[in-house]
Amino acid sequence: MILLSTTLSFSSSTQTILPVPIPLIAAMPLEQSLCFYLSPLELLAACILPPMLLSVLGLYLFRRAISFRFLKQSHDVTGPFFTTMGTVYGIFLAFVFTATWQAYSTTSTNLVQEARYLRDLYFITKAFPQPTQGELQQHLRIYRDSVVNDEWKSLARGEANQETVQLLHQIGDAYLRFHPSNDQEKDFYNTSIGCLTTMNSLRASRIDDSSSGLPPILLFVLLVGAAATIGLSYLFEAQNYWLQVILTIVLTGVICMTLWIIIDLDFPFTGGARISPESFQRIEMN
Repeated sequence: MILLSTTLSFSSSTQTILPVPIPLIAAMPLEQSLCFYLSPLELLAACILPPMLLSVLGLYLFRRAISFRFLKQSHDVTGPFFTTMGTVYGIFLAFVFTATWQAYSTTSTNLVQEARYLRDLYFITKAFPQPTQGELQQHLRIYRDSVVNDEWKSLARGEANQETVQLLHQIGDAYLRFHPSNDQEKDFYNTSIGCLTTMNSLRASRIDDSSSGLPPILLFVLLVGAAATIGLSYLFEAQNYWLQVILTIVLTGVICMTLWIIIDLDFPFTGGARISPESFQRIEMN
């Protein structure tokens, strides 16, 4: 990942926009690549169908290798163990899903706040004299359009858009060139700097969230737990083989659908559950 430090300072104000790391180039993780290149239905099929086939194949091979009599004799041990294992894995899976959903919701909330600060910045420019007012309004309109039309496409790949970064620098330079002539302009200027600082921080969080997924070790534990839970279900001595096949498919499908939702929500700007730029599009800049 290459980081660009954005430093926008303003000599006539005590407030500064501190350096904020902005990721420009980020290699997509495997899960994000799947969300980016596959449609939601294709991703769902990729997450569910192969595990279902493998679970049925594993059950077939297991029943061929292990006698029904052995399974019946071991039922007193395997039953409670499977219940305990399923409960532990279910709780862990629910915890990961809840954490992923909360992160997704936080990103969505931050996005709305970022758009509101941009809207406030544009509104406050009306308190500045010309030509500063017109210059700032033009820069803010161009920046908003670039976020919607250019940077949103880059967010799907977990990257920032360089042109949008340059536009943000231009906004900072425009504020740097302006010197308030009275107390009223100074108050509005300081408020604008505060809005710009917060908006820049929220933007950095948005870009970081676009490429931040679950740690690989956590995904590994999820997959191992899923395989162990499905594998332990083979130990039940169902006399009707096809009934056990159906139950195994259902168990595998439920687990894999949950993992699919986690993967889709894990990258909020990629995939079928991606967040739209509607909050920016609704900003009126006339």
